[in-house]
Amino acid sequence: MSEILEPKIIFTNEQLLILNKPAGWLTHPSGRGDAPAVTDWLIAHYPLLATIGLPERLQDGTLIPRAGILHRLDRETSGVLAVGKTSEAFEWFTRAFRERTVAKVYRAIVSGVVKPDDGVINLPIGRSRQDPRRRVASKKAHGELRPAITNFHALERFAKHTYLELKPETGRTHQLRAHLKAIQHPILGDTLYAPKGLAVPTISRTALHAYSLTLPLINGEKISFVAPLPEDFSQTLDSLRSAC
Repeated sequence: MSEILEPKIIFTNEQLLILNKPAGWLTHPSGRGDAPAVTDWLIAHYPLLATIGLPERLQDGTLIPRAGILHRLDRETSGVLAVGKTSEAFEWFTRAFRERTVAKVYRAIVSGVVKPDDGVINLPIGRSRQDPRRRVASKKAHGELRPAITNFHALERFAKHTYLELKPETGRTHQLRAHLKAIQHPILGDTLYAPKGLAVPTISRTALHAYSLTLPLINGEKISFVAPLPEDFSQTLDSLRSAC
């Protein structure tokens, strides 16, 4: 990526802030100072968020503000990110995520032609024995295996790739990336899970985008938010279409 853009506000009111996170941003600082973090951006623009939610602890023991962030997106994943702006809102929406009453929809470009139009990946996920950064959706995983379910729908097929819509029912670390790797359709550009040589010239990061998020409100209604596809993602789709 030639440029790292700042997060954009999709929606805000007294309780909730919805951002469109660009690829290249960490959700929380890693402690290594190698990329900008959304938490730092939030506190710079909304200082009161520094007290919302219990602090996160880095591997070196350092405590950092949670800044009201309700869920995580990987550094290279773009898209919808939700923030609770008050303690009460944070607790309400945190419970909604925990009880799985939140609906997430992702878009991904994967390697290979996915044959079924619709499918479910129901494979538990654990840590890799070889690389602690990775998650593995198989019995070969190290330690506890945690249930994980991902629904997928093929939006468009190309000569050697597929454009998928993904709806995770659970929220495991690297769930979508590990699940797609497990069914032999790793996400394009994913240097941690995809074999080398699967990248295409128009994208230089994991082709995964958090497209929409639907949240239950306290009054019983539901509200949905959409983050349009970023330019590098759209250009990659156009490139694949023109190659067919």
